[in-house]
Amino acid sequence: MNNDFLIPIGKRIAEIRRSNHVTQEALANELGVSPKHISHVECGTSSLSLKNFSMFCDLFHCSLDYLIFGNNKNDVLSKLPPEITQILSTGTDADIDRLNRYLQVYIELLNAND
Repeated sequence: MNNDFLIPIGKRIAEIRRSNHVTQEALANELGVSPKHISHVECGTSSLSLKNFSMFCDLFHCSLDYLIFGNNKNDVLSKLPPEITQILSTGTDADIDRLNRYLQVYIELLNAND
């Protein structure tokens, strides 16, 4: 595969792994590959198998569409700033909870002004 295609995938894999505080070694154990292979995947010089892509998505609750293409095909999500969609796509439960709290405050402020 072309590195121009693999590099962004590797970056998204690394981003998701790091945001969930998982080491390359732990991810490698979960997927049944070597830590060196995970390193190569994240650098864009190698790729996961289809089975391991699927396992990765299950482990981190992300879509294969996001992982491969970086897409969020939701019309509502496409209107949000990329930083918000990134949190929703790759954030930890704590990140999403924090975002929800901010949104609750925003809603309360809107309601207070009515």
